[in-house]
Amino acid sequence: IPIIGVWALVYLLNAWAWTLIIKSYKHKISFKSIFSISLSGFAINYITPLVNLGGEPYKIFALKEHLGLNSSVSSVVLYSMLHFLSSFVFWLIAILLAIFSIPSTINLQIILGLFFLFTISGIVFFFSRHKKGVFNSILSLVQKIPFTNKLSNKLQLKDSSLKAIDSQIVELYTMKKKIFYTSLTLEVIARIVASLEFIFILRAIGIYVSPVEAIFISAFSSLALNLFFFIPMGLGVREGSLFLIMSGLNITSAIGVYIGLINRVREFFWILIGLLLIQFRSSAIKVNEISYMEIE
Repeated sequence: IPIIGVWALVYLLNAWAWTLIIKSYKHKISFKSIFSISLSGFAINYITPLVNLGGEPYKIFALKEHLGLNSSVSSVVLYSMLHFLSSFVFWLIAILLAIFSIPSTINLQIILGLFFLFTISGIVFFFSRHKKGVFNSILSLVQKIPFTNKLSNKLQLKDSSLKAIDSQIVELYTMKKKIFYTSLTLEVIARIVASLEFIFILRAIGIYVSPVEAIFISAFSSLALNLFFFIPMGLGVREGSLFLIMSGLNITSAIGVYIGLINRVREFFWILIGLLLIQFRSSAIKVNEISYMEIE
């Protein structure tokens, strides 16, 4: 129950961050709807093979009736970029905490140093994309690649729409910095809250870890999952990373497999909730369409 509760709070914080982005463009949509769409999007991401981005098209489709296509795409792209940026900020926090709080060997310090450079590079990259936009850069890059004329022509046909989306991305960072940083802070807090899961999992079997150690476990596990994003549902990646990090914290390595299994159970629970919400949403839309036809 505490583990399920932790992730309920995480998903609420995620939805709150996305709500701020959507409402910054003067669109009216209830927090309940955004939370439902956000949770369902995460559920689809979990079960999408290879790249965990299958929920993004669903989010665009679900929002289109409220915001229109361009605003739906830009809000989803903006939130996804912010979500990825929060990962790098969270990893940076975890690395700094580990360096100053957790006893480490020279080898571990070298690894932490490399991860530090990686996270700084990621933060710089995402800030630059928020400042300059995304699609214009992609279009200019595609045009330079040989044998991509057909793709380049298709992108140019949609150039005005892509520029409109890019302008909204740039506007949030340059003109609405308070909303940008508030949303980013909520995302980082959500990741810190998610790390509490490891405290509850380990406490259930009589092992006590500090909040700093829990953050380090969470960060290392999520970093491994993102590095090996091409493996469907991260099968074996989470368990392997937890196996390694447990030994680094002087805890029996096999405990990492136990933690991974509990993580899977929690994931399946929220996947079920997310898919049920999609079903309820689809049913509600059908009822509304039938009611509208009867009125006509």
